[in-house]
Amino acid sequence: MKADLKRMIGALLACLFVLVVSLSHAADTDSWKYSAKVKVNVSASNNIKDSVSSYINRELRSLTDVEIVEKDPQWIIYVLAMELKTAGGYKSGVAISTVIFSPFNNQILSGLLQPKFKDDGLNMTSNLAWYPDQWINAGSVDDLQELCKDIVANFDTKYLEESRKSFRQMKEILKKSK
Repeated sequence: MKADLKRMIGALLACLFVLVVSLSHAADTDSWKYSAKVKVNVSASNNIKDSVSSYINRELRSLTDVEIVEKDPQWIIYVLAMELKTAGGYKSGVAISTVIFSPFNNQILSGLLQPKFKDDGLNMTSNLAWYPDQWINAGSVDDLQELCKDIVANFDTKYLEESRKSFRQMKEILKKSK
């Protein structure tokens, strides 16, 4: 079921991409480069928040086709990190909950809606989103950097690779249609 949903959304995004590109009459597809806009939102105790943010942002920046943004992201990575403590107060590790979120850019619809329905249509679709995944990582406090690397690697493998693949396929289709 989840795989079918991913394929369906991928196909929808691919169709929208083709539509937008064909409407814009773009000429040179060879110069197009894939780029993903990602926003990171970290909630954690003061003890680990800065470290978690730094580690995740550093890993994302190491992906050359990812741009970390605050506004209009294609992907949002929500991270909730907390220190685990025993009943006696001993710090025994960390747990990190990660949620992947992809907001729908309804501006794609702007040119497709009839003028009299445009405002209502954009308003009705303004908060649409896709929550494709969530997971929890846990480990010792010393493993914090490695846990953050795992989060970015998982996101890259499951979502950015699929997005890159769709982008390459659309480029090929458009190149053949010239």
